[in-house]
Amino acid sequence: MDDEAIHPTFQSWLTAQRRAGAMAAPADPAEQSDRQRLLSIGSGEVSEPIRIDPESAGRLVVVAARIAAGFFRPTRRSVVVWVEGDSELAVEIGSVKIATNTGRVDLHLPVRCDQTGPADVIVTFAVGQPGRPAGVYASTLRRPFGPTLVIDTWGEALVAFAWQILLTLVAQVAGAVGKDSRGNVLIPADLSASPDGLTVLPMGRFRFSGASGLKATS
Repeated sequence: MDDEAIHPTFQSWLTAQRRAGAMAAPADPAEQSDRQRLLSIGSGEVSEPIRIDPESAGRLVVVAARIAAGFFRPTRRSVVVWVEGDSELAVEIGSVKIATNTGRVDLHLPVRCDQTGPADVIVTFAVGQPGRPAGVYASTLRRPFGPTLVIDTWGEALVAFAWQILLTLVAQVAGAVGKDSRGNVLIPADLSASPDGLTVLPMGRFRFSGASGLKATS
C-alpha cells in the first residue's frame, strides 16, 4: 500500500485524534504533512497502538466498505448489486455497521433481494483482545447469520466481503499514521477488540515486503 492508497477520511480522523490529545503528536508536525511523514520506525518495529472508539469505528467502517467494494474516490453510491446466474443481491455498503466486544467483531451487512426484502447478515469474527494479542488473524463461522435463502447462495461471498472490510479498516488506520524509515506506509501488526472499540498496532514493514533495497543478479 502506498501513500496514495490512504483514504483522506482516515487521514482526517487521525489528525483530529492527535489534536484532541487522544494520540501523541509526532515530532515537528509542521515540517511534513501526514501523508509525507517519515517516522523513525524500522522493519518490524511498532508504533503506539491506535484506539478506535465505537463511534469512530461506525463512521470509518462505512468508508472501508466503500473501498472494499471498489469505490476509493468519493462517491454517493451506497448500494452494490451482486449477480450470480439468475440471482441478484443488493448490498447496502453505505449502511454497514460494526459492533465490538471482548475478542469479537460483528459486521452487520444490510442486504435485500426480491425473495426476502431488506434483511441483515451478521458476520462475526473472533480476534485478539486486550492482553491476548492474535496478530491480524481472525476466525469465523462458515455460515454467517441471516436469511437461509440469502446465506445458501451468498454466504461465502458475504463472509469474504466482511473480512475485506475489516482488513481495509485496520490497514487504512495503520497506514494513516505515517511511513516507516524506508518510506513505506505502516501496516497493521495486531488487531484487538473490546467493548471500548478496536485497537490497531501499526508496524514498519519487513524488508522482504515493499522496497527492500536488494538488487537483482544476472
